Formats: sequence, C-alpha cells, structure tokens
Amino acid sequence: MRLGGVIGRKPNKKLHSKEHLLADDLSRMMAEPKRFASYLGIAKLYNEDDLRALAKRVTGKKDLPLESRGKYFFAAVKTLPKKIKWK
Repeated sequence: MRLGGVIGRKPNKKLHSKEHLLADDLSRMMAEPKRFASYLGIAKLYNEDDLRALAKRVTGKKDLPLESRGKYFFAAVKTLPKKIKWK
C-alpha cells in the first residue's frame, strides 16, 4: 500500500526533497502558498527543527492577524542560527 492511500492524499511529485516539504509546510502554515520560493530559501539556510518551532510559535499567537503571520515569521527568522556547512 502506498503512503498516499494511507493518508488519503496523493503525493505531490513536485516536492522531492526535505527542504521542499518543509517549505510547503511553512508556506501553508503562514497562509502564503504563493511565497513558496521564499520559504524554500530559508529552508535551505536554517535548521528544520528551529523553523518548525518558530512556525508553531507564530501560529499560536492569537493576537496576530492571519495576514501578518508571514511578516512576523520572516522577521523572527533572522534571530535563528544558520546551518553549519561542512566542506
């Protein structure tokens, strides 16, 4: 049985890496699916755990309007440490 059949959704063939999946999740959480490329850029620069924790914190803010989530998220991302690149 395929994973799509278990969950009830068809797998998206355009999301082919871990960063693509993260960017898709973040853009949907922030209600900005058209800014997928921006979220993909930060998904490549920052750790997944840090980004998911920040997104959870942003979506949990009740006093923050839905249309301001993305701006708040991108402002707060600057405080996170970047990934360590091994050469």
